[in-house]
Amino acid sequence: MATEPDLRREIADERRELTNAVSDLRKELDETAERGKRIGVKVGAAAGALIALRTALKIRRRQRDD
Repeated sequence: MATEPDLRREIADERRELTNAVSDLRKELDETAERGKRIGVKVGAAAGALIALRTALKIRRRQRDD
């Protein structure tokens, strides 16, 4: 049977491992959030460019028809 100091040591080790695991998860979540932001910016830029192109083409067609 484990003694009280052994149990305390095991609990402290487990607590340290859990703390490190939580820290690693937080870092991964931050990285994922940053990746999501970058993707959102790229998608927004592409959508804006598409809208601008579509608008320019409509204006050009109207000018040609007149």
